[in-house]
Amino acid sequence: MKLKKWNARLSILTMALLLIHELYQLYAYISFYYNPVLSKTFGYAVAGGLVLHGILSAVCMFAMHDAKTVAYKKLNFKTVLQRVSAVIIVLLLPLHILSFSLLQSSVGSFVYVIVETAQVVFYAALSCHVGLSFSNALVTLGRLEDIGKKRVIDRIVLIFWAILALIMSIVITTTHAKIFHI
Repeated sequence: MKLKKWNARLSILTMALLLIHELYQLYAYISFYYNPVLSKTFGYAVAGGLVLHGILSAVCMFAMHDAKTVAYKKLNFKTVLQRVSAVIIVLLLPLHILSFSLLQSSVGSFVYVIVETAQVVFYAALSCHVGLSFSNALVTLGRLEDIGKKRVIDRIVLIFWAILALIMSIVITTTHAKIFHI
């Protein structure tokens, strides 16, 4: 149980770092002021948190349960969506890290469209995963017990992150089009 609580703490810290990273990226794309130290520092901190969270989640889910208890009694649509979004994040994270140089080298080709589309899917997966996971972390830490409050928090957090993902997708793809003269 201690490992699960540490993973919940790590996930909340990673969410906070992700929010800072995304807000800075929005500022950078809107203002055309880019500070690589700020961008890369928060970006790699988020990536490190994501990787460590993924490892701890896998250990909590598979290694800490015996075959009899992993019956997934609570497996519902939200749980499936949370896990699918996690897999998408893991698969697209390397592409996201390399996206600007990939876009730069593929202007005018089909690869450019694939990379931009993958970025939008990446933002959507992140917002989905965070939106579905935040209240679970609070429950794990003993900070949230009321199921009604959990549902309200789920809705608020999911809507916030969905709006942020939409804004990120619009701002970043349109700015790329301006930068690359498309």
